[in-house]
Amino acid sequence: MKSSPKTNLLKPYVTNKRFGPYYLPVRFQNKLLRQYCEEKNKIFSLPTGEITFGDSYIQLRSLIKDIKKNEGLLFISTYILPNDNKFRNEIINNISKKKIECHFIFENLICKSKNDFKKINIFFKLRKFTNS
Repeated sequence: MKSSPKTNLLKPYVTNKRFGPYYLPVRFQNKLLRQYCEEKNKIFSLPTGEITFGDSYIQLRSLIKDIKKNEGLLFISTYILPNDNKFRNEIINNISKKKIECHFIFENLICKSKNDFKKINIFFKLRKFTNS
């Protein structure tokens, strides 16, 4: 049985907006993302930034659609994903179908399987619970 190819290139995704309880300027997100790649011996590519107005996640959806084999996604936090449960699950399902490895720095989480991606919704449920 062949082992799956190792993900070497991580494509970062950044935002100019607040995400969850955090706000970091893009230049600081870039520094953290680059440092993560260096520590994990991954290739860092230029980040894709989302448009600052609206909640359409156009750039993220394009990034997922265009990602190639042996490429993964890199996020500063799970909270960069959409707050809307249905929309977030749609994004996660697209990532999962393409078997894209995702790294989330703040949560120290690497998602490779459907079970891994279920953990993301747990973060959102816990946040909703603690905010009420």
